[in-house]
Amino acid sequence: MSSRDPDPFTIESDVERWQVVAGALAAVVLGILYFPSVHGALYGLLVGTPALIQWGAVALVLGAVGYRRRSRPLVMAAIAVFVVLGLFAGPIVGGIYAHEDVAASMSEDATQLDTLPNTSAENVRMLPRSVADNYAQSSMQYPQYRLTGSDIAYRNGTYEWSYGIVPDAFLVSVLGNQRGTMYVNMTTTDKDIETEDTRFENGRGQLFFDSYRYQSVLDAPLERHDWETTFNARANGTSYIAHSTTTYEWKVRLFPLPQLYAVPQFGGVEVMRPDGSISHLTPAEADASTLLDGQNVYPYSLSTYRVRSMQYVHGPLNKWFWKEDVLRIAELPEGGNEWPLVVPTDTQNGLTYFVATEPTGSGNGVYQIWTFDGQTGAASVQQYDDAQIGPQRAIDFVSRNPEVNRLSNAQAVSPIPIVKDDALYWHVKVVPRSDSGVTYTAFVNAGTGTVTILEGDAPVYAFMTRAEVAAIENETDGSGPAASDTTVRVVVTDANGTITGTQNVTVPEGGDVQVTVENEADGNASAGGNATA
Repeated sequence: MSSRDPDPFTIESDVERWQVVAGALAAVVLGILYFPSVHGALYGLLVGTPALIQWGAVALVLGAVGYRRRSRPLVMAAIAVFVVLGLFAGPIVGGIYAHEDVAASMSEDATQLDTLPNTSAENVRMLPRSVADNYAQSSMQYPQYRLTGSDIAYRNGTYEWSYGIVPDAFLVSVLGNQRGTMYVNMTTTDKDIETEDTRFENGRGQLFFDSYRYQSVLDAPLERHDWETTFNARANGTSYIAHSTTTYEWKVRLFPLPQLYAVPQFGGVEVMRPDGSISHLTPAEADASTLLDGQNVYPYSLSTYRVRSMQYVHGPLNKWFWKEDVLRIAELPEGGNEWPLVVPTDTQNGLTYFVATEPTGSGNGVYQIWTFDGQTGAASVQQYDDAQIGPQRAIDFVSRNPEVNRLSNAQAVSPIPIVKDDALYWHVKVVPRSDSGVTYTAFVNAGTGTVTILEGDAPVYAFMTRAEVAAIENETDGSGPAASDTTVRVVVTDANGTITGTQNVTVPEGGDVQVTVENEADGNASAGGNATA
């Protein structure tokens, strides 16, 4: 290259140095203020996707050699290596390697069950999240504060929907603190709420340096924080906030593409007390902790990742083309719960995650149920010879039931697996579209399709005792008003739209019903409506 030829590695730019410095400072400031979000993105890219570092290092070496030798082909090769292998092929291949690794360990370690763990007969998940949200919002009486999303928490021997009471407005979020926690009892359909007024120094809903997330990431910067598992609870006289974390184990595989890959693992649990002190517990310490006794701390996303990895148990080519024994996670009704479904069970740790799977292309027939211990993540699987009814079909069965179909303003929601002995049921709730209460509870036998409609809490808990299951099913399916009669359901609500009472009235053929509303304050009565059978 002659001295007159332009240097091919010289880059001309109209951007001035002060603009570069200003942009860098702005990026640093934003990175500091939003450190938890930046940390999550960087951790996923650099630790969860080692292909970027592996092929980035190769590209850097090639680029340095090319620059030193003034070789444009080498520099272009470096760019191609990073783009093709670092950004596309490497992450895809590494992801496949990780799934195959997890599928192999699941096949070897998962316990083959003869029957699923029985559901707790003392703590039944009666109240769907949507109704609990409505109950909680209607009981919120703190201006400038709002409720966080809910999660399941164990407290005082029962399971509840737990909500943080956190700052709402921007200035309150910057200057204020989390005010406390609201608990909604999930083991009854009644409105049973308790509010705990505890100020957290570094709470949820706070912004920047004083926030729960900021301090948690500073405490454990080498782990991925699973914020979707965050919950408030109280045990041993101590209120706390907790969430799980995930780490990655790097492994290498040489064929067909030499590639580092990352296998996700349960990292531990972050526990923060009201004074801002943080304890990081390993999985073994969390399992032994009396503070976390009964809580579900295993990462939700990790349980579904492990189940999806079973699609690769016979290799990626089988998954893509032949699809022999390739499962897929069963569909859940839109706008409701997500897998895994967390159910109180008669097990040592109290909570079990359920994930139902179907053969690819089979429709809604469930042939496997995967379970995970809510604290340790120990995996088990129940295999069915005959396809079982899935959660989506269970919703359809309940919606078509005459007792439910005649309700114009109600919907079937929240199918939850219930297990008694060898029988799998889908526990479905029928609620008003306003989510103001629970009208009916339904149990769909996943093996036979039998639908049992119950009203109130007591029949549901009776259903959970094996001796009474058949009797309740027979009563529901075989008895009732004569075909010529009409059953009218009276639903009473308060000023907030919350259901306070219900009653079924059977009207004989040719008869009518008249509803009279009496105001207890002044003794006046008025006719609210009538119907003719």
